[in-house]
Amino acid sequence: MIVGGFDIATTTGCAILEGSRVLHIEAFRPDGKADAEVFHGFRAWFRKTLQQYAVERVAIEQALVTDIRAPVENGKPGETRNPVQYRTYLRLYGLRAIAIQSAHGLGVPLIEVHQGTWRKSFTGNGRASKEESLGLAQKIVPGLKSLDAAEAIGIAWHLNGVLRSEQ
Repeated sequence: MIVGGFDIATTTGCAILEGSRVLHIEAFRPDGKADAEVFHGFRAWFRKTLQQYAVERVAIEQALVTDIRAPVENGKPGETRNPVQYRTYLRLYGLRAIAIQSAHGLGVPLIEVHQGTWRKSFTGNGRASKEESLGLAQKIVPGLKSLDAAEAIGIAWHLNGVLRSEQ
């Protein structure tokens, strides 16, 4: 079965696997700065990728939740704030929606996976760093440099495990 793993963001990691064999890997960043340009470029690329590689199942990393809290630098003890800007959430959730709609329109089942879940499945540690994911991905694709593409391999690897468990 051909599966696609995607770490969706302004630069999206993509890994297409057939079993453990990598068919395609890249980090894609659409042209443009405005949301409309980014969304348009992402949709065209995402659909083309699914079609070009005849992807049968897709997994994407679950988008950031909106209730993230972090300590305020030089703030009062216990004072927190959300370190993610609102426009970042808007873009991430827009890209998520495009991926879900595009996969559905092509008849490709899609699941969303929490980053701790796919990291545990791929590395054995749900809190593994991006660099640890890259190190493991480099065993699959020697010379790989992209953290985004490495995370996509982990997401696709997790999807393969989900599919094996369903058999």
